[in-house]
Amino acid sequence: MEIIMIEGTVISDEIKVLKTDNGVPLCRFTFSANSTNLNCLITGKIAYTFLYEVENNTVLSLTGKINRKNQFIVLQYFILKKPTYFGKIFNYKGHALPFSKNY
Repeated sequence: MEIIMIEGTVISDEIKVLKTDNGVPLCRFTFSANSTNLNCLITGKIAYTFLYEVENNTVLSLTGKINRKNQFIVLQYFILKKPTYFGKIFNYKGHALPFSKNY
């Protein structure tokens, strides 16, 4: 297997944590690069930091391998750009509030 480096955007609304039998965390997310969508997996200790730092529409540079199931296994990641929430209103828990119009 050869190591590949790609740049793109996280398009998953939710980064999922999958349970494993051996107790190692495994995160799954969808990544868009060059108009193709990749199913990506990240495992080990960096899965916790990835889960904390990355959200939808984050631009990343990923280094990893493609396995036989055509999934991209992330070995290393770099955050290039975080999404901006300029103009959105948040409640006290940090969630975006829906825009409602009172008629």
